[in-house]
Amino acid sequence: MSGFEGQSAVVTGAATGIGESTARILAQRGAVVTVMDFDAEGAEAVTKSINESGGAAHCAVVDLTDWEATETAVNEAHRRAGRIDVLVHSAGGFPQYVSLLDCPVEAWDGVVNSNLKSMFYLLKAAAPLMVAVNYGRFVTLSSMAARSGVNPNPPHYTAAKAGVLGLTRQAARELGPHGVTVNAVAPANVQTPRGLKIRTPERIAHIEKSSPVGRLSESHEIAEAVIFLCSREAGYITGVTLDVNGGATMV
Repeated sequence: MSGFEGQSAVVTGAATGIGESTARILAQRGAVVTVMDFDAEGAEAVTKSINESGGAAHCAVVDLTDWEATETAVNEAHRRAGRIDVLVHSAGGFPQYVSLLDCPVEAWDGVVNSNLKSMFYLLKAAAPLMVAVNYGRFVTLSSMAARSGVNPNPPHYTAAKAGVLGLTRQAARELGPHGVTVNAVAPANVQTPRGLKIRTPERIAHIEKSSPVGRLSESHEIAEAVIFLCSREAGYITGVTLDVNGGATMV
């Protein structure tokens, strides 16, 4: 796989977990990376670490459920580099496991907005800039929750991540003629600080026992799949969902 020298990349949710791993790998392989997150302290720490390691990174503290803030941040990243070649949308997630019947009505919008509306906002902001130069890679994080009903998952998160897959296909169809690919990666259970916090030891043991690989994934393993879809070599792949789940679902 060729590097990302001369390219500009934006990674959301880059203060930790999969987003952080993705930002670091892109920077190691030559991209100028905008580390985008609503967690100011975390985003600044990752940005500083990348720069001190010889990479090139800028920090952007953004609420991706705010359209004007999202558009402004994307435009600023574009202004600095003169282009945006790659956008990875890793922000999202959910705060705790909850069943359909126990899900509070007031919790629905927050989870759907942070996972799905944010993707729409990012596409609206970044896609025209990519179309203008006839090149772009947009990769978003969905979830195994959107691909399989085998394991219990929160209903608002499941619905949002399923929506991500539908929007991925829609955007891929519309943007493909303009040199822009749009793909999704659907991880299963990842050893991130937030992921471990919301799972009990019993649930982690169940995941490890039921997965053919026999363990949770590391964030860099998901990030490497994302990186492939961001590459020049993946130019004929669009509208797909790449399942990275240790064999937890096989479709």
